[in-house]
Amino acid sequence: MLWLWLLGCGGSSSIALGGGEGRGDSSPPPRGDLVGDTGRELVPGDSTPDTGDPPEDTDPDLYLPDEIMELSLDVDREALQSLERDGREYVEATLGWEGRTWPVAIHIKGSSSWQDVSDKPSLVVDVNRIDAEQKFRGVRKFYLHNDCYDPSQMSETLSYAFYREWNYPASRTSFAHLTFAGKDYGLYTVAEPHEDPFLEAWFEDPNGNLYENRDAYCDVDDVQCMEVEQSDEGSDEAIGRFGAASKRKGGGWRAAVEPLLAWDRFIDYLALEIVVAHWDSYSYDLSNYSFYHEPSTDQWTFLTQSMDLDYGYRPWSYPNCGQYGMDIGKYTMGSLAAGCHADASCKAELVARVAEYADLLEAADGAQRVRDLDALIGEAVKNDPRRYWSAAEYDTHVACLQTFFEARPAQLRAWMAEQ
Repeated sequence: MLWLWLLGCGGSSSIALGGGEGRGDSSPPPRGDLVGDTGRELVPGDSTPDTGDPPEDTDPDLYLPDEIMELSLDVDREALQSLERDGREYVEATLGWEGRTWPVAIHIKGSSSWQDVSDKPSLVVDVNRIDAEQKFRGVRKFYLHNDCYDPSQMSETLSYAFYREWNYPASRTSFAHLTFAGKDYGLYTVAEPHEDPFLEAWFEDPNGNLYENRDAYCDVDDVQCMEVEQSDEGSDEAIGRFGAASKRKGGGWRAAVEPLLAWDRFIDYLALEIVVAHWDSYSYDLSNYSFYHEPSTDQWTFLTQSMDLDYGYRPWSYPNCGQYGMDIGKYTMGSLAAGCHADASCKAELVARVAEYADLLEAADGAQRVRDLDALIGEAVKNDPRRYWSAAEYDTHVACLQTFFEARPAQLRAWMAEQ
């Protein structure tokens, strides 16, 4: 599984381009010191004195791609009741791993994937909210995603890996088996937040504003429907100018928006959503995106997220994977995506970029990557007592993913031939 190792630990690769049957009905940031259980017992032959100081951060990276971590989260009764009442407010918890513990803060996350704590919620784990100097396996915060819409629990890992391999900013991931409040909560995808360490890894200037679409069908020209994730610049002036430019139509569109976009990355972003059929996205559905303003260049970069519904799958409309979001011509809902498809020069660049990615997708052998992930997590998915999908649905979806990767390059080339 060399591809997993290549993608699990780096900020980017060298590749660059400009219990039941389920509910089927339904360059990385610099590593610092890890501070957790600071007690250290000597073992025979170990002559190093126990100073009581925190151990150096020699633990493996959180985002190792070929293991399933055993994590635990314990909360007291008051914290559990708080999570049951609301869930979005932080509560104190104890994170456990390999016999060591860390005081952390957690809350439930998600919108359509929201689940109560009695079910299988996605969680934010803030490692340094209680102790500002504390890290866990090199990170200050991480997400635990329940993958409730994805029978394979592979989609996020696969998609983010492709993005990162092809030098586009995207979260690192790994897997964890979680015990919560003494109960087995099953398998989770561990995902990297779009916060300072992520921005530092991907941008020369990480001190800009970061926005996320808070509402459905929220486009970049509407500041009121955006959620500010980071506001280092102290004002929304830049997004106001960006939104106004995005509304331009006709011949002046590219001249208005190109100076404000990291242009090559913008074309990459549009092409990548098409290549992996990320329909739950900015281009296709005005969903699940954020965008970052780099002050030193006064340019914007789109960031993708929530990639659990890729590869033509829409569970509430189509059984057995289906073929949703495969029509490339429909990736035009976002105003900037529509503008590119309508502008001859931008469309030509997009078609050329899709051609490059079609070749890369074919060479990447996605079907083999699915088999690799199946070997790693298949049994854990099927044995998850809180899983949403049956073992048979898992197997079906794994087969559908392999079919997608075998067919998608030819589909992309057929579209290009029509342009």
